[in-house]
Amino acid sequence: MSNYGQSGKPRGRWLTIAGFAFGGIVLAVLVAATVWQGNVHTSDTSAAESHSTTAAFLQNAGTEAGIAAPLLRDYVKTGDVKLVPQIQEHATVAIKNLTGAINEGGVADLTTIAAEGSRVSDGLGQVIALRQSGNVPAAAAALEQLSPVFEKVTTEVTAAVTLELKEASKLQSSADKADSAASWLLIASIAWGAALGAGVTALVARSMFGKRVSKTPSTI
Repeated sequence: MSNYGQSGKPRGRWLTIAGFAFGGIVLAVLVAATVWQGNVHTSDTSAAESHSTTAAFLQNAGTEAGIAAPLLRDYVKTGDVKLVPQIQEHATVAIKNLTGAINEGGVADLTTIAAEGSRVSDGLGQVIALRQSGNVPAAAAALEQLSPVFEKVTTEVTAAVTLELKEASKLQSSADKADSAASWLLIASIAWGAALGAGVTALVARSMFGKRVSKTPSTI
């Protein structure tokens, strides 16, 4: 009986150590998963914001170009020189926003839009120059040739905005899921760590209590 008891104690001790080691590994995995999900949340949120910014730039570019187009038609018809600065201002803002979208980047093919936008900008300057020279028929003809290009760019910009917003929504949804997972993993980590800590405390207290009992002299 004595030998069995002595051999059983080391075995039980090793099982206890193995249990706490496993608990420590589980805690480390939970903490690592929490950090990972937190990084995913940060990364996806940043990417979603980038795509939203690109969409905003494109929307602004489309809006400004949409304002400049009817002003250009009015200028060709009336020759009102007061319209020229307004046309140029809106065209400049449109180009700046398009450049901003290209610099920000996105999933849409912005290089094609940039190339078509450059054609529209050049065509706009040509129409204004022809009208300023007094050649109304040539200015009207140049405007008609420019119209299909402008409509194409408008369509491409609208499609690009939709694509960027869709991507932003998908990434934001992923970020929200990662944030939720990180929160639950953090709670699990805290709970598991507390339980593990309580187990270690109980084991230490039991060991100390056992030593004290063994050292107490028997009165029998």
